[in-house]
Amino acid sequence: MTSSADRHQAALKAWKTRRINLAWLAAHRAEALSKKLLEIQGSENGWKIAFFEGKSGAPRTGIIDAIAFRIGRGKPDQLELRLIQLKGGKAGITGREIDRLRMAVTIVSTDWLGAVFDGEALQLVNGQL
Repeated sequence: MTSSADRHQAALKAWKTRRINLAWLAAHRAEALSKKLLEIQGSENGWKIAFFEGKSGAPRTGIIDAIAFRIGRGKPDQLELRLIQLKGGKAGITGREIDRLRMAVTIVSTDWLGAVFDGEALQLVNGQL
């Protein structure tokens, strides 16, 4: 026979599990909505957005969650690039995160690459991806 204390412990465990699951669900909904709204706002201004995620769809651990990029207005050989820290829900961006983003901008690595399909294979000029 199950005692009152056992039932209480089981109910407490179920309550904690529901609470954790609801928090997880709310966080993922906020993340998805943040991504969607960022894409909408970016596209209204000519930006393309690329998100950095693992194979499972989970965000990566670095400061940069996404990049926004577009060809310079009136300058077809200029690329405009923005490094993005994405937040959702009640999370705010901290001063430390802003400092990390500012530092990340100074260490962006760029190079060029030509890609030509010769009818059989893709040929890369000046390196590889």
